Amino acid sequence: MLAAVLPGAVAAPPASALGDTLQVTPEVTTVQVGTAVTLTAHLTYTPIVSPLLIHFRFEGGPMAGQPDRTCTVPTGFGTGTCTVDTPAAVTAGSTLVRAWQDTRTIDEAEGRLSSASPSSAADADCTSDPNETPFSACTTGDTVTPGSAPEADTTDVVRITWRDYTLDLKPDTQDHPRSEGASLSATITASVFNAANQPAANVPVNFELFDGSVSDPGGGNTPNIPDRTCTTGGSGTCSITLTQTLDGQDYICGWVSATPPVMEGKVSTTAICAGETLADLSGEDGATFPNDPVDVARVRWGSAVPILPVVTPPPTTGPAGSGYWLVATDGGIFNFGDAAFKGSAGSIPLNQPIVGMAATPTGGGYWLVASDGGIFNYGDAAFKGSTGGIKLNKPIVGMARTPNGGGYWLVASDGGIFSFGNAVFRGSTGSMKLNQPIVGMAATPSGNGYWLVAADGGIFNFGDATFRGSTGSIKLNKPIVGMDATPSGIGYWLVATDGGIFNFGDAAFKGSTGGTPLNKPIVGMSRTSSGNGYRLVATDGGVFVFGDATFKGSTGGMKLNKPVVGMAGF
Repeated sequence: MLAAVLPGAVAAPPASALGDTLQVTPEVTTVQVGTAVTLTAHLTYTPIVSPLLIHFRFEGGPMAGQPDRTCTVPTGFGTGTCTVDTPAAVTAGSTLVRAWQDTRTIDEAEGRLSSASPSSAADADCTSDPNETPFSACTTGDTVTPGSAPEADTTDVVRITWRDYTLDLKPDTQDHPRSEGASLSATITASVFNAANQPAANVPVNFELFDGSVSDPGGGNTPNIPDRTCTTGGSGTCSITLTQTLDGQDYICGWVSATPPVMEGKVSTTAICAGETLADLSGEDGATFPNDPVDVARVRWGSAVPILPVVTPPPTTGPAGSGYWLVATDGGIFNFGDAAFKGSAGSIPLNQPIVGMAATPTGGGYWLVASDGGIFNYGDAAFKGSTGGIKLNKPIVGMARTPNGGGYWLVASDGGIFSFGNAVFRGSTGSMKLNQPIVGMAATPSGNGYWLVAADGGIFNFGDATFRGSTGSIKLNKPIVGMDATPSGIGYWLVATDGGIFNFGDAAFKGSTGGTPLNKPIVGMSRTSSGNGYRLVATDGGVFVFGDATFKGSTGGMKLNKPVVGMAGF
């Protein structure tokens, strides 16, 4: 709606009537989709006897293609104002609004808040500072209020960002074992957040069961006619309940967007709803991924629920002292501190290079794993099987042992999991399309779950391994190459090739080499028995210790036959 519009063309006023400085507020606005924004033009001018027309042009984003709007500053002197209301955007995005005084030439090159900025794109920054992000607040030196430091011209550029609601379904996945054919029920709670990332009330939430769901057999993917709905209350939440007497699985898509999402696929981890899959198991969509109006959840009923076997708990006491082993691609072993040498593959012709290792709970032995899944065991590390004779889709990149050392898992770069001994398969990403390859894994203290980590720091958790955070949505300086979990199993560290450390849950940051020039890249890490420290190792065998980890030696000054690829320690 136009507050004041001057119809038709206006004759050019005399020079004395022209404004000196134009500034439009607010400079930076973030509002909910469906909200109109009022823009105010502040014009400083010498006394005039005829009104001055201000033009507004919309560039990019949800307002692209909207016709220009105008408002009129009344006669007077000093500072005059007029306002226009933008349309209410129905989709998320950012639009630049360029304003100029009638009879003056529009400055097509002016950027927001800085006449020196060349950018006129819809995501133009507050200034030309490259360190600012498209959605950042204005920083020191930016003009945020009229008159504080306006550009000395009669044009201005501001930005409006419309954000959609953000939806989080909890729990992401839930299991309901059945007893003697009993009827079961499952509650799914939707949390909705507004543009300010605060709980949003009175928002309708829609739900559609994926094709193949046991609670809607043959229902198909028809989000235009939702299977369930609820409306958020004052806490920004609402719930639906499913009841089921049959065994099977339900995959559910929830959304708060104005347009029903596109759903693809049947019940599986690769079922897609507006680009969202069950792979987003963070449980923190609203707090971590704003502007995401879609989420996917899963319910498993009856015999579809895997029964978690009892795993022998880890020994109450670990190895005495402190030490660590390094392993090279030829299987050569280098031992330091109280870590005893138990043998190596350094003198054996290998079919494929070694890519990782794991130590037994006692510290009296270790396993080496090659890229074909071949296993080499030494000391009290028992051989439980390998993939050495199996044709793999992708190479093995790491391994983890069970708490009592009675088994181990191997992980491939596609996230395929191979379990041996008392290591139980809990799931994998072998059938999923990954943004980046898997580079490592860690197991929970119970042995009933594990995490996989990708090169971008994306985390995939299975069994009783709980998601605590990831770097999957962060731009990293260097790729992730490994991880380790805390003794409690409620936290983990990720390490990058520059030695940058990313800690989540109860994993405490104790330092890193992220800001240190390294001779060679980091390839792995291992925590201390207490979990109050960790070690990093580089391809030359250089070792870096943090927290209560003690330096016991390295191969950093030695000439190696092959590069180091991993470590294990206590």
